[in-house]
Amino acid sequence: MLRLLRTNRPLQRIGALGVAVLAVLCGGTAIVLNRLHDETLAEATLGLRTLNASLAEQTARAIEGIDLTVGGIAEQIPLENRRNLEAFKRLRFERQVYEILKAKASSLPQMEALSLVAADGNLVNFTRQFPAPTLNLSQRDYVLALKDADPGQVYVSRPTKSIVTGEWTLYIARRVNTPDGGLAGLVVAAIRLSYFEQFYRSLHVEPGSGFSLWWRDGMLLARFPPVPEKVGTIATSPGVAEQIARFDTGTYATPRSIDGKDRILSFQVLRNYPLVVGVSRTRTEILARWKSQAVVIAGAGLISAVALALMLWAMARQFLAYETANRALSERRQAVEARDEAEEHVRQLQKMEALGQLTGGVAHDFNNLLQAVRSSLHMLEAGGELRGAESNRALQVASQAVDRGATLTQHLLAFARRQRLAPAPVDLGAQVAGMATLLERTLGGAIRIRIDRDAGVLPALVDPHQFDIALLNLAINARDAMPDGGTLTIAVTSLSVEMEKDAQTGTGDGLSPAVAPSLAPGGYVAVTVRDSGTGMPADVLARACDPFFTTKPVGQGSGLGLSMVHGLTAQSGGGMRLESHPGLGTAVTLYLPHAPVPADGGSDAPDEAAAGNRPSPVPSAALSDDAQAATQAAAVRVLLVEDDALVRMANAAVLDEAGILVSEASSGEEALALLEADEGIGVLVTDFAMPGMTGADLTRLVRRHRPGLPVLIVTGYAEKAVLQDLGREPGIRILSKPIPPAALIGHIMEAL
Repeated sequence: MLRLLRTNRPLQRIGALGVAVLAVLCGGTAIVLNRLHDETLAEATLGLRTLNASLAEQTARAIEGIDLTVGGIAEQIPLENRRNLEAFKRLRFERQVYEILKAKASSLPQMEALSLVAADGNLVNFTRQFPAPTLNLSQRDYVLALKDADPGQVYVSRPTKSIVTGEWTLYIARRVNTPDGGLAGLVVAAIRLSYFEQFYRSLHVEPGSGFSLWWRDGMLLARFPPVPEKVGTIATSPGVAEQIARFDTGTYATPRSIDGKDRILSFQVLRNYPLVVGVSRTRTEILARWKSQAVVIAGAGLISAVALALMLWAMARQFLAYETANRALSERRQAVEARDEAEEHVRQLQKMEALGQLTGGVAHDFNNLLQAVRSSLHMLEAGGELRGAESNRALQVASQAVDRGATLTQHLLAFARRQRLAPAPVDLGAQVAGMATLLERTLGGAIRIRIDRDAGVLPALVDPHQFDIALLNLAINARDAMPDGGTLTIAVTSLSVEMEKDAQTGTGDGLSPAVAPSLAPGGYVAVTVRDSGTGMPADVLARACDPFFTTKPVGQGSGLGLSMVHGLTAQSGGGMRLESHPGLGTAVTLYLPHAPVPADGGSDAPDEAAAGNRPSPVPSAALSDDAQAATQAAAVRVLLVEDDALVRMANAAVLDEAGILVSEASSGEEALALLEADEGIGVLVTDFAMPGMTGADLTRLVRRHRPGLPVLIVTGYAEKAVLQDLGREPGIRILSKPIPPAALIGHIMEAL
């Protein structure tokens, strides 16, 4: 066997492969152990953060209870005792005040004592003794801090040793003001810091755990297991002190903690108070389970390596006979897989194209119906024939149905990539920040919104209105994925497609292959919307962008949200990336191209023609003065071109009611004949999608003979390339169905 190994090249290769496999096995075992090590630390860190958050909340409530008690006592002191210092000092002999203070102190186990201190620092009333002993506290920090100014809230003192008990004590004080705003005295509550040590002792936690309470500058106030010699000293390491000074919450590894052990520490600053709660565990206890698992895994890896070596030795004898057959089989299998992948890609493209054509056609017909309904409703409402609350409510319901249908149509058009966009240079960081208030109201108080904006992000070229709708859709999806609350993070960054190429095209676990974009070279703005919700399994993720696919109950989702966002990014020249893991949340990244920078260095802005294409409200002149509006309308002659009879009749009735003279045509050819026969027509209103001659073709022919004739092109789905060019010409406006009758009249008056 050794002689064959020295002379036979295939056997030499299998021998080299065996060595490589053994190396991979050993390396894989090391990687598994390292990953298990990191996961163990991560799990422990998460547990520390969770426990610390709960402990910090309980500690904050304990302090707040004393805060409320001190504030309540300050407000209950009679006005006659607040008039001046001498009046406040008379409380020294009020037995009833002593009893009230004593009852308040006994109701809170964390409160050691309550006292009233005069403005000159003398003790007036005290729960431990009546009458209060003669004691001057004028040099205490809470007296000095509140003597000359009223902060409007309680003052938390630095920890000091109590003169009475000798224990480390924290004082919470609030001013009692005279009627003119001067200082009459103070209400002071004392907290024994040993209370927190006893509280920590009562917790049932894992071995190696430690709990501590510090002042924010690092002074230790209480700890369990106890270290009495460290209380009252700056006991944190420089690294921990730096982290506490910079952040309100965090995690830090301390090789030598207060008790000299290697610990992982989670800290959190209490809201409204200069106190920090820390929870830690020793690294030894955290990794104890990992060490036992590591021994088992390493042993299994060693046994596997030996077994693999023996198996390779045995298989080497048979390798020569099977080498050729195996190579041929492998090549055939790869060819079949490549063919299947190509066929699947073609089927996906065909499906998306078919759905795009379907949604575009449905949206056109649907918008025609919406236009007829809207115009008819307008006639009924303006004609004065309907009366009564029930009729008005019916009209409102019908009008709302039209609006909802129009919104659904916009979603369909976004998916079909047929909606007309008005792209402009947009600072997406500012756009996202401007949406923060709306998102907070939409998502509710249980969801925290975090916005991360990189400095210097260039403007992106996108329709700002459609971007807002897309962002709102993603936020609502995130809200539904976090029924118990969570965090919604919106990050805005710049990237180059070359830098992100691998990330964009990866299709590993947790990434939908249908939405891993292949972007053209250039700069992009990436907007990532990440939630901490339930996430999606692989089968749901694969269909997440399919139109009409939804996991929500009937009536709570149309299944067009993500497909609309996908259509918007694709039509804007970018792409969308969707990543999700069950239990870890979902991240949706929108890639939008940078806006071009003009040669003169100025900022790009939409041209006036494009801006004029957006539907605008009716001019004030057309609404404020009925007589003037009627006079203007009587002088207007409009040619209305529409192949749909229902829409044509409804719109003609609306214009006729407004006093506008209307000529009707059902095709472009008929419209041309009317224009040639009647030179008095002042405005052309035409549908875009008509059999034979389209509205765009009609407009071009008309403009050759009458260049100054105002033209309004109304469309259910605008062909972007054609209509954007036309929309830049003076006197031509592009309007989207369904358009309110008042807005149609307003555009006609503006066109004149």
